[in-house]
Amino acid sequence: MKEVGELESKQKYNNAIRLLNETIKAYPKLMEAYLSRGVDKSLINDYKGAIIDYNKVIELDPKNTLALYNIGNNYKRLSDNLKAISYYNKAFATKGGELIYLDMKPNNFVKSSNFDVEGSAIFYERGLAYYRADSLKKAFKDLRICISSNYQVKESYYFVGLIYEAYQMKTDACKCLLKSTQLGDEYAPSEFKKYCNTGN
Repeated sequence: MKEVGELESKQKYNNAIRLLNETIKAYPKLMEAYLSRGVDKSLINDYKGAIIDYNKVIELDPKNTLALYNIGNNYKRLSDNLKAISYYNKAFATKGGELIYLDMKPNNFVKSSNFDVEGSAIFYERGLAYYRADSLKKAFKDLRICISSNYQVKESYYFVGLIYEAYQMKTDACKCLLKSTQLGDEYAPSEFKKYCNTGN
């Protein structure tokens, strides 16, 4: 797997995939190999192929949070946002549910896992999927949690601003877009200028 990592660090993803093919042929139950190949396939835009690899991980380990989360990400890249949301929900279920989820860290009283995903990351990606699926109230809830958790804050403020904008709540929208701009978001300045009439 060290050689795979070296190839990935050089962005030689197709070469890494070929090496992982050989590894999987020799060790068909090695979850790390499927996970790595799924990542590499995503990076070359083979999202359907990545989903196949992550599903193989789920066959081996039905409660693998990382694989479920990555399946959600790839369905989102394929613009199948509803299916993405269902997998983000499944990822939360492996962590005890979104209301009482536990992020596994070395000092937790439970055994740490290499296949865990931070709850805030799931909230953020699911929030984007909800936004793209026009479930704006659910998107708002997830993205506000990200802001309160100090995760992807500038991006979350931007999308919350867009949600306020969709509900024609201009004052709140402009506050969020300004905050996102101040934090350095790439897209917020032009949206703030366009919607909030700054500089006109």
